[in-house]
Amino acid sequence: MKFEFNHMKPVLVSGLLGGILLFSGCKKMEQKFDSQKPNILFIVVDDLGWSDLGCYGADLHETPNIDRFAEESVVFTNSYAAAPVCSPTRASIMTGKYPARLNFTIWSEAASPAERKDQSIYKYLPPQTVENLPFEEVTLAEKLKENGYLTAHIGKWHIGDLVHFPETQGFDVSVAASQRGAPPTFFYPYKGFAFGELRFVGQLGSDPEGRYFTDRKGEYLTDRLTDEALKIIEDAGSHPFFLNLCYYSVHTPIEAKEQDIEHFKSKLSSELHHQNATYAGMVKAVDDNVGRILKKLKETGADENTIVFFLSDNGGYINKYKDNTVTNNFPLHSGKGSLYEGGVRIPTIVSLPHNSFNGKVETPVSTIDFYPTLMDILSVKDYPKMDGKSFLSLLKGGTNEELQARKMFWHYPHYYPTTTPVSAIRDGNWKMLEYLGDERLELYDLSTDLGETKNQADEMPEKAAELLEKLHAWQEETNAGKVTLNPDFPGNEKK
Repeated sequence: MKFEFNHMKPVLVSGLLGGILLFSGCKKMEQKFDSQKPNILFIVVDDLGWSDLGCYGADLHETPNIDRFAEESVVFTNSYAAAPVCSPTRASIMTGKYPARLNFTIWSEAASPAERKDQSIYKYLPPQTVENLPFEEVTLAEKLKENGYLTAHIGKWHIGDLVHFPETQGFDVSVAASQRGAPPTFFYPYKGFAFGELRFVGQLGSDPEGRYFTDRKGEYLTDRLTDEALKIIEDAGSHPFFLNLCYYSVHTPIEAKEQDIEHFKSKLSSELHHQNATYAGMVKAVDDNVGRILKKLKETGADENTIVFFLSDNGGYINKYKDNTVTNNFPLHSGKGSLYEGGVRIPTIVSLPHNSFNGKVETPVSTIDFYPTLMDILSVKDYPKMDGKSFLSLLKGGTNEELQARKMFWHYPHYYPTTTPVSAIRDGNWKMLEYLGDERLELYDLSTDLGETKNQADEMPEKAAELLEKLHAWQEETNAGKVTLNPDFPGNEKK
C-alpha cells in the first residue's frame, strides 16, 4: 500500500517522505485504510484562557466562528489541562497520563541542565525532569496509525527535541514543528532573536504554493498553519486522518494584524475585563482560521465524519508583555503557571458526528481523558494503561458516575511568576493546594467560590487533612518529583 497525495505541495515533501519511510519499514503497512472510520481533528490553541472566547464569557474578544461551533457541539465548563504550562499538558494528551507519572512537569527546555537558570534565587530546588517524551510511551498518534489512520502534526510540538520530533512519535507528516515553545515573531519569515538565541519556525521557507524566495511580507503564522492544514485535509481524500493542529497563538510575542489591533482599540472600555487590543486581535485570528478549517470540512463533506476537539493547553497568561497585561481569566483566579482555576481550567469544545446531543457538560474532565475517549469511540481495546478515563457517555448527553466521583490531581514543583512549587487535588467541589516545602495549604469550595477567594483550610482542618492524605498518596503512587532545600539560598544553610 502507498500514499497517493495527488495535490501535495513541495513545502510538505520532507515531512511526507519521512513519514513514508517510517511507515514502509514496519508491519503497520499491512493495515488498510477504512473510509468509514471518523477523521479526528485536534485544534490546540496555546495559552488561550478559559474566558477568552465569546461562548465562555469574553467581553472584548470576538469569536463568532468558534461560538457557532460551540452551539452545535458539546461544551465542557469544567475541563482542565493536566498542567499549568504547555509541554506537560501536551504530553498528557499524547499519553493519557498525568505529567507527574511521566516526570514531565515543566516545559522542555527548562528541564535541560544546560538551559536551567541560576537556582540560587529560589528557596527550593525543583526536581530534575525529563526533557523529551520517552519513546517507550505509546502515543495517541502511534495507536491511531496502528488502526489505519494517516497522522499529521502541524505547528507547536514542544514535547521533544529534533530527535524526538513528531515523526518519531507516530506522525506520518509534520509541518512547522519547533524545538521551542514560541516563535520569535508571528510574521514572515518567523525568524529572529528571542531569549538570547536565534529562533525560527522550520519548513515554512516557501509560500503556500511551494515557491521559494517570493515576497510574502505580512504573512501571518496562524494563517499559514491553516493553509497547511487545509492541504492535509484535501490530500487525505477518503483516508481517515488524525490532524493535530497546534497553533502557536496566542502565546507571546503578542502580535496581531494592524487592522485587527485598531478594531479592538476602538472597542476598549474601562468596564471590560479584557483590555489588550493586540491580544484580542490574536484571538480573532484564531477564530478566523478555525472558521476556515470548519468551512473546508463542510465543503469536502468531511464534517459528516470528523470528530473535532477544540481546546487550550493551559490557562491564560496574565503577566505583562511590553508593559501590557496580556489577558484576564475573570471570574477565575490567577493564570498560567498557577494551580488556581485560572491556571488549569481551559475551554474545551468537542463535536461528535451525528451526535444528537449538544450543550454544556459540568462534569470535570481532563486532557488525560482525550486518548481513552477516542479509543472508546473507535472501539479499540488494546491500548496502554493510563490515568485518563473515557467521557464518551458525556458526549452523548449521558452521565458518568466514575468521572463525577473521581479525584483530579496536579503537580507543578517549579517556579513561575504566578506561583511557587505546588500540588493540588480536586475532590468533588473541594479544591486544595499544597505549597511544597512550605507546608502551606489552601482549601476552596468551588461550588460557592469559583474565584478561590476564601481559604477555608484553617476553618475546616479535618477536610484539609483528608484531602492532603489523598494528595500525598497520589504523589507517592506516581513517584511525583520532590523539591529540595537549596543550600545556597540565604538562611537555608542554618537549617
